[in-house]
Amino acid sequence: MVEAQRALLDELMGTARNLTEEEKKGYREIRWDDKEVCGFNLVRFCPHDLFVNTKSDLGPCPRLHDLKLKESFEQSSRHDMFVPRFEAELAQFCEKLVQDLDRKVRRGRERIAQDVDLASLVPLPTEKAEQLATIEEKIRKLLEQSESLGEEGKVDEAQALMKKVDILNAEKTLLMQQASNERGLVMSQEKKMALCEICGSFLVANDAAERTQSHVTGKQHVGYGMVRDYIAEYKARKEKAREDEKQARDQEIEDKRKKGAEKVKENGRDRERDDRERERGRESRDRARDRYRDRERSRGGREKDRESYRERERDRDRTWDWDHMRVRSRSPIRPNSHSPFRLHGRRRSRSPSNLV
Repeated sequence: MVEAQRALLDELMGTARNLTEEEKKGYREIRWDDKEVCGFNLVRFCPHDLFVNTKSDLGPCPRLHDLKLKESFEQSSRHDMFVPRFEAELAQFCEKLVQDLDRKVRRGRERIAQDVDLASLVPLPTEKAEQLATIEEKIRKLLEQSESLGEEGKVDEAQALMKKVDILNAEKTLLMQQASNERGLVMSQEKKMALCEICGSFLVANDAAERTQSHVTGKQHVGYGMVRDYIAEYKARKEKAREDEKQARDQEIEDKRKKGAEKVKENGRDRERDDRERERGRESRDRARDRYRDRERSRGGREKDRESYRERERDRDRTWDWDHMRVRSRSPIRPNSHSPFRLHGRRRSRSPSNLV
């Protein structure tokens, strides 16, 4: 009650409400990320609060619990960054609690397993024990007498004694049966113990439903149930996170493989396209070369024809000049008329260059 009122006053007036002005100068307001603040209480629950006034009481938490700091933490932009850290620390603390509890549970199981049938250890009542001792003594004496009579040859008397022994044995059996029934009744009245696997408490087997319900709803049972449930939940989330990470890695590897295969396929198409382009270029160059060779061959044929024609013309000119010179050598020369150079020039006017 006092703690609730103090928390309410802290929320309304601040934690420094009782400080003097001088003390407030050196006062530093606590933030949720300070070491003095309990991270367990910020994210889930503090185990120190679960077992108050029970056999498993952990005592007060050494760090600060404050509702206002918890609200500040939930509204902080760094909330998601600190939650995994606080949850991991809480899981580690809970694991230690459960390990200690499991050792206690194992010891409890061993204790129950070592219980023996106490019925055999319950002594007989004094009256029954005396009756049993008396009957056994009578049987012993009658057996001795019967043995002596048998040695003397008195068979009938010996057989009569043996019948008495049989009667006494029947009485002994009946007496022991009655004693056994009494011990069973005593043991049936004893309370058999059972062990709670959640919190390690010893219970009375087949106890009344009200007492069983009272145990199940008790602080210790509920507290250890919360601790075990949190550990199971935390491990499940971690396992799921590992599976998701593994699937993400596998998917990334598969995407890279597909991308590589697609790139290889694309490179293959590019090479095929380049090969086709080179082939078309080669064919185009071959056609151009063939056309050039055809033109060259055609041009070469015309040049050859022209050269042959020029050669024939030169031969004809040489023959005509030679004949003309012989004729001139026989006849007088008239100056400035029909000069060989003039004739040669006129002859040249019909050269192939003028014909073409």
